[in-house]
Amino acid sequence: MSGLKVNFNKSLLVEVNIPDSWLHEAASALCCKVGKMPFLYLGLSIGGDPRRLVFWEPMFACIKN
Repeated sequence: MSGLKVNFNKSLLVEVNIPDSWLHEAASALCCKVGKMPFLYLGLSIGGDPRRLVFWEPMFACIKN
C-alpha cells in the first residue's frame, strides 16, 4: 500500500526450530543471507541474555556519547 519494499540483499533469515536444509532453500529463493543467533538489531543482541551486563553495553555506550 505504501510502496515500501523489503531489501532482501540486506535481510537475514534466521532459523528457529526448522531444518537447515529448509532454511538454505528459503534464503536462496528470497535472495537473502542466512543468519545465526545471536545477531544485532538496532544495536542490541537478539537471542542474547538480557540478564547479563554485556548485553546492555552497546546501549550504555550509545547513551554515554
